[in-house]
Amino acid sequence: MVTSLKEAQPQYAVTTGDLDHLTTQQAQDYVRGVEEAGFGMLWLAEVLGREAFTTAQMALYASEALTVGSGVARALERVPKNAAAAAAGLSEAFPGRYVLGLGVSGAVRERGIGPVPFMADYLDSLGAPSTWRVLGAYSKGLTSLAAERADGLLTFLVTPEHTTWARSVLGPRSFLSVAQWVVLSTDPDEVRAVAREKLAYYLGLPHQIAKLRRLGFENRDLEPPGSDRLIDELVSSGTPDDIAASLRKHLDAGADQVAVSLLGPALGKDYRALASLL
Repeated sequence: MVTSLKEAQPQYAVTTGDLDHLTTQQAQDYVRGVEEAGFGMLWLAEVLGREAFTTAQMALYASEALTVGSGVARALERVPKNAAAAAAGLSEAFPGRYVLGLGVSGAVRERGIGPVPFMADYLDSLGAPSTWRVLGAYSKGLTSLAAERADGLLTFLVTPEHTTWARSVLGPRSFLSVAQWVVLSTDPDEVRAVAREKLAYYLGLPHQIAKLRRLGFENRDLEPPGSDRLIDELVSSGTPDDIAASLRKHLDAGADQVAVSLLGPALGKDYRALASLL
C-alpha cells in the first residue's frame, strides 16, 4: 500500500450510485466504461440496492487498474469485525486499489449515541488499518475525527465554500475528495429537471437538510423539489469550459480530488466526453 492516499489518487474521479439499478453484467460494463474513458478512480455509493463490499469486489475484478472506493459504506448497518474483514480481503486481493469509506448519519442517535462517539468507537473496533480509510462527513466533529483517525474525507452535495472550510479543519496533510453532480447540458431547464429527479431522495433525509441549511440555504430552497438557486449552486453544467471551471473551484478551495457524478443516463461516451474536459 502506498503510504499517502493524498499522493496516490488522481485529481479527478467518478462517483456513482447507478450500479444499484443495473444487472451485474451491465454494472461491469459501466465500470469498464469509466476506466476506458481515462478515469483512475471510482467511488461507489451504498444507497438503495447493492452491498458496498461485494460491489467493490465486482468493480475491482471488472477493471484492470482502477482504484475503487466504498463511498461510503454505511457503518450503522454492519458490525466493525465484518467491515474490517471485508476491507482486508479486498486490500489483499487488490493491493493499493481499494479505499474503505465509512459514513454514519444522525439516525445513530436512536441507539443513544451521537455520530462522533459512534464512529470513534467503530474505528477503534476495526483495529489496525489494512487499507486506506476515509470518512464521509460534513460536520465539524466528524471532519475533525477524519483528520485525526483516518486518511481523509469524502464530501457530497456541498459548495466550494464548504470545501474551503473542510480543508481548514482537516489541515494540509489529509486527503479531501468532493463528490460533484454534473449535467452535460447548456439548457438550464433540462439541467434543473434532471437534478430535481435525483435530488428528491436527499431532500427527504434530515441529515442532508441540516447540512444544506448550514451551507446557507433557506427553507424555501429546501422545500421539494428544490429551488433554482439550490440546483444552480450544487450542480455543474453548461458549456465544457463552464463545467471545467466549476469543478476547479473545489480544487482551488482545497480539495485534492473532485469525484464527478453524471446525472441522467450516463454511458461510456458521456464519461469520455467528461474526461476530455478535464
